[in-house]
Amino acid sequence: MIRWGVVRPGVFVIAIACTGGCGRIDFGELAGFDAAMTGDRDNDGVPDAVDNCPDVANPVQDNEDGDAFGDACDPCPPVADTDPPRDSDGDGVSDQCDPHPTTPGDAILAFAGFAHAPTNLEIIGNWAFANGQAKVTGALNSVAVIDAQSIAPSETVSTHVTIDAMFGNAVARAIGVGQEISADTQDATVCVFGVNPGNNQVYAIADNRTTNAYALQNTTAVVGAQSAFASTRAGTGYSCAVTGLTSPLTGVAPLTTTPNRVGLFARSASASYDWLLIVTSP
Repeated sequence: MIRWGVVRPGVFVIAIACTGGCGRIDFGELAGFDAAMTGDRDNDGVPDAVDNCPDVANPVQDNEDGDAFGDACDPCPPVADTDPPRDSDGDGVSDQCDPHPTTPGDAILAFAGFAHAPTNLEIIGNWAFANGQAKVTGALNSVAVIDAQSIAPSETVSTHVTIDAMFGNAVARAIGVGQEISADTQDATVCVFGVNPGNNQVYAIADNRTTNAYALQNTTAVVGAQSAFASTRAGTGYSCAVTGLTSPLTGVAPLTTTPNRVGLFARSASASYDWLLIVTSP
């Protein structure tokens, strides 16, 4: 039995009265009680009470959009969700990031917010990671990518990117995203803003190696302006949505690579990418 007593104003003591069978107070047991109060279900060193993904290990606690969910368990990492998130089809990808919000089966393959260099993605080219951005410093005809392998029949790759500079004359210069990326041949089907070999500024679905365009629209670039890119592939069919386009470009690109890699893409250009999101679809 525990009694509270007052010795003098502001000072309290605990009096413990034991009857038969009363055991000693074990400080190990108290420590266990404290651990139970803090908890760490995913064993990542962050107590559950302050862990933004209590069931998914994420010791760094990355949270690109600053909502209630850390990137490791966020159903839409780059866009702040309500709590609970709106996920109309219940597939774990919230409506804001789901390319098919009323049809289940989509899944987040990879996300990187670039607070630091990603460890789960392939990085090719001259990249630096600082201030929450992936900055590529390109050179004439150099290709830089950050990508992941996809075995899905369809995927959507999206990002926000700022054009820093483009290099060369009468050569292809491009920034955006790509699918069917091959590190060996530097080929890819890309959804990009670019300057084609004819020095025309365009939005395009194109083959990087041949520079053939499967769909394009003329435009005017603004260095320093941010653009949103989202490229969806279903088989050999593509849809390329970019800030500045009133409707997505669509086209058929026959290129296939094994394995298929998908992600960020830059050629003969320098750019700053805020994040990369890859969502696969059945």
